[in-house]
Amino acid sequence: MWQKINTRSLVVLLLVLGALAIALHDEKFRPIFGDLAKVAIGGYLGQLIPESK
Repeated sequence: MWQKINTRSLVVLLLVLGALAIALHDEKFRPIFGDLAKVAIGGYLGQLIPESK
C-alpha cells in the first residue's frame, strides 16, 4: 500500500486534511473547505491523465 503513495498524493492528502482541520476549528471557513478540497482533488485527477502525443 505504501509503495503507491507518491509526492503528489501526499501533497493532496495534506492539503485536504489541513483544510479539514481548519474547517473543524473555524465555522466561517467551512464553505471554503469544500472549494479547497474540490481544487485539490481536481488537480490531482488532472495530473493523472496522461498527455497525448
